[in-house]
This record gives sequence, structure tokens and C-alpha cells, in this order.
Amino acid sequence: MAQFGRDLDTACIRIISSEIVDKHTEYLIEVTVGTYTWTVKHRYSDFYELHEKLVSQCKIDKTLLPPKKLFGNQNETFIKKRQTELEIYLQTVLFYMTHKIAQPLAAFLEFHNYEIHGITQTMAEDLYNKGDVLLQLKEVYSVTPLQLHCLTERLKLPEPTCDSGDTKKDIGHILDFITRVKCLHVKGQQHKVGSSNILMSKLKFDLTLYKSLECLELEHCDPFLISGLETNKQSIEHLFIHYSLNSIRDIMLQDIPHWKAEDGTMVVSHWENLIEVDFSHNSILHIDDSVQLLPRVEVLDLSYNKLESIEHLNWLSQLTILNLSYNNISHLDSLHTKLGNLKKLNLAGNKLSSLSGLSKLFSLENLDVMDNNISQIPEVKYVCGLPCLECLYLTGNPVTAVLDYRTKVLAMFGDRVVEATLDQEKPTEKELDTVRVVQAIQKSKEKKEEREKEKTTSYTSLRRESECSQTSGNEN
Repeated sequence: MAQFGRDLDTACIRIISSEIVDKHTEYLIEVTVGTYTWTVKHRYSDFYELHEKLVSQCKIDKTLLPPKKLFGNQNETFIKKRQTELEIYLQTVLFYMTHKIAQPLAAFLEFHNYEIHGITQTMAEDLYNKGDVLLQLKEVYSVTPLQLHCLTERLKLPEPTCDSGDTKKDIGHILDFITRVKCLHVKGQQHKVGSSNILMSKLKFDLTLYKSLECLELEHCDPFLISGLETNKQSIEHLFIHYSLNSIRDIMLQDIPHWKAEDGTMVVSHWENLIEVDFSHNSILHIDDSVQLLPRVEVLDLSYNKLESIEHLNWLSQLTILNLSYNNISHLDSLHTKLGNLKKLNLAGNKLSSLSGLSKLFSLENLDVMDNNISQIPEVKYVCGLPCLECLYLTGNPVTAVLDYRTKVLAMFGDRVVEATLDQEKPTEKELDTVRVVQAIQKSKEKKEEREKEKTTSYTSLRRESECSQTSGNEN
């Protein structure tokens, strides 16, 4: 990232092209500092305004800027000549300001968007104006990886916190704020920043100073480029990461190959206070054993990933809400052995054809299996008999096309049908009446089958007794 003092000595400014826009000529200026390059567009009037400020504030020679021309200023020959003159003007001004660039020139070249000092000064002024309000309202503080990278690098420089002369831009305002902020949202992007060659996804940043964080949200961030998370583990209660992970290990372990030594000693500490984790919208293929580092998690969202199976969740004994929707899960094997205390489960948008693996989740209250491949009514019976189940979502499954689908499913809830909600709708009075008839017929059928079974059993017993008597008589 571009830095004053370190890279500005090699800064280069060129005007690489010009074009006429609304009867005015716009010049495309390319700024290069270190390895980073960006472009800005300005008209002659912008140059004139900049020059006035530099003459007033920095005592720049008033004749340095080429004069304005009223007629013939859109002539191609004139524009090329003017482009060269303005380029020389910028290079000359920059030469005299290498070690302390004036604020008007920094703003003209958009250092506040692309350069470390400019970005951190803008952050400082912003927090000077509204930092206390954000803290009082406990609002989320949103930043980019670029801003965090700039702050990380700026703190490494042997410079005073206020290098601009403007106390509002003292980075001390940032330091005071980040040690107290509770909720941080870091939102990156996949494409380059503005007109530059800067890729946020390649920038490192440090979160060590965010000592009071309770909620952290990361989007489009490379977990291997984030340092300081070990410090935040003891305070973070809510962790949301999207469009960033290929595995859970990426954030749990980062670049540490193993989380336990050969003798069983923990190399990485647990996230002791973390109760909610949202890793949705990533590219996670497996639930690996690093979830053991989340012993107190109550809410886990792994939706919109690439999971094919459910593993290692038995380590999460406090888990009550689980979202695995929109993955590639096709089989459920005895989930009660892994998720005994689950109250809410979302498996929508997978490839399930059977619900038998859910038949012993006795704590389950809410089940969403919309948009799967469930086609048979008997499959639904596995979950309708669960003692605590109140809400069931089956929309988008072939089974919903079965004749009298709602009545047949509601009847499976037995005496709890009045408390049930199917596909976001409570049963109507008409449905309840129909269900009662169906249940009465079913009970009558069950009693009849039971009597038939008793008769068969009795007949079988009598036959065996008779056979035993005959065998005994023959022996005598």
C-alpha cells in the first residue's frame, strides 16, 4: 500500500489521456506510488482551483500553472500541448512536496481513497465526528479490508499520530474508538478498488487492538491474512463470515496445521464465549473436527455451502438451532446421536428423500425440509410423531402433490394436531373435522387389527398347547 516517506519519493504522476465531455476537456491522471496505481479525472477548472489553494497555503509560484485560454481550447493541438503542460505542473508541485504533501493536492489526487495516510486521516475525522454516537448506540462499525490494512501499516510507521496538523485527523481518535467498539463489520470485495490496481482480497490486517469486540462479521476476506483473532476470542459472542471460507479450519486454525500437540495439549484456545456462528454463503465441503473449538455455540448456520454429510456436531452439546439449508445433503443417519438437544433444524434445499434419520430428535420443535425430494406420505410420519414438534415445512417437495396431503400429514400429529403448523398455516376448522374423522377411522382400524392379532395369538397358543398334549400322550 502506498506510504508517505517510504514510497512517495518514487511517486509518479502522468496525464495519460484527455477527452471532451459536455464541451469541457477532462484529463485522465495516473498516479503511481510504490506498486500501486490509480487514476483520477479533472478539468482545467479543477487545476485552477487547486492552484489557488496551493498559492494561498503553500506559497507556490503563481505563474506555475499554464494560463486559461478562452478561445480554441478544444483544438486537438492545443489539448495535447495543455496536457503536457499540466503534467509538468503536477510533477513540479509533487517534487516540492515529497516529504509533506499539502492537503489540497492530496485531495486532488484522491489520496483519501487509495493512500495510507489519506485513508487513515479520513477514518480519524469520521470517528471524531460520530464515533461517540456509534459507541453510545452500540451500532455496527463498518469498514473495508483496505481501511484496516492502512491502519495496520500506518501504526508501524515512526510518525506522530497527528501528521497533518489537523487535530480532527489525529489517528488517536481511531485508536480510542477501536478499543471500545462492540460490533465490527469488515466488508471486502472481489474486484479492484475504484480505478486502482489494489485488490482488497490480498491485503493483510490486524484486529489485535479491537479488545472489546462482541460481534464480528467478515465478508470477502481471506482468513489467512487476518491477524489478532487469538486476542478477540475471549470477548466475541457472535461470529459471521460469508464468501470467505473453503473450510471451517480456515478460520478456526488459520495457518496452524494442528490444534492439538502429539501429547494432546491444546495449541489453540477455545472460543469460550461464542454462542452464535454464521458461516453461510461459503464453499465449505465438510464439517471438520475443528468445531470442537466452539464448545458453547447455541446457533450454527452453515447454509448455502457444499456439504454432503453431517459430521462432528456431537461436540456442540449446547447447540439448539442449526441451519444446513441449501447444501448437497442426501442422507440423514441417526441425527439424535449428534444433535440431541436441537430445537430448530433447517434442511431446506437439499436432496433428501427420507426423514427416518430424524425420528428420535425428541427436542425438535421446528423443522424445515422444503425443496427436497420427499415424495411419500409415510416418510413424514417419522417426524410428525416427535413429541415437541410444532412447525413443519414441506413446501416444494413432491409429497405436497399427493391427494389430501394436508389432511393426511396433519392426522399424523395425533392429539397434538391443534398445536401443529404445517407450511406456515395452522389447520382450519374444516381440516380439523376431517382429521378427527380420519383419526377415528384409523383408531378403529388399529383396534380391529389389534383384535385380529389377539385372536391369531390366542389361536396360535391353543394350537401349541394341543400339539404339546398330543406329543405328551404319544410319549406315554
